[in-house]
Amino acid sequence: MTARAFLMHPWTLRSSQGLLAVVMLSAAIPKFMDPPGFAQSIFAYGLIPLAWTPPLALLLPWIEGLTALGLVVGIARRGAATLILGLLLMFIGALGINLIRGNPVDCGCFGAAATLKTREQRLDDMKLALLRDLGLALLALHALARPKESA
Repeated sequence: MTARAFLMHPWTLRSSQGLLAVVMLSAAIPKFMDPPGFAQSIFAYGLIPLAWTPPLALLLPWIEGLTALGLVVGIARRGAATLILGLLLMFIGALGINLIRGNPVDCGCFGAAATLKTREQRLDDMKLALLRDLGLALLALHALARPKESA
């Protein structure tokens, strides 16, 4: 089996979609549990007006959770994967802008940070989060692929 055949095999595509759904749901649950903490994480990025922060902190977990459900159940699977890809690109942009600014933020990706970290630790965490999100974006692109038709 060639690498392309393996990547386009329906089982591989469903596995990518399932993994992406688990990550998105894992990211959504802590945000559902602590909207004020998530709002603080969003505000720390310094990219949107303060008035937009609470609505976004309430809306984003729903988008993450519903897109995860869409991938698992198969309801608008391509739409869900496309929306996840858009979210990931937005997250990558927000992290990248703050890295360039030298503004160390706690990602907020899986809820508010539980421990205090130094500036350098937060910057290192941001770099790892960027790499993670790039990997997840590749996974979302893979989830968008059409399965190989059986002959």
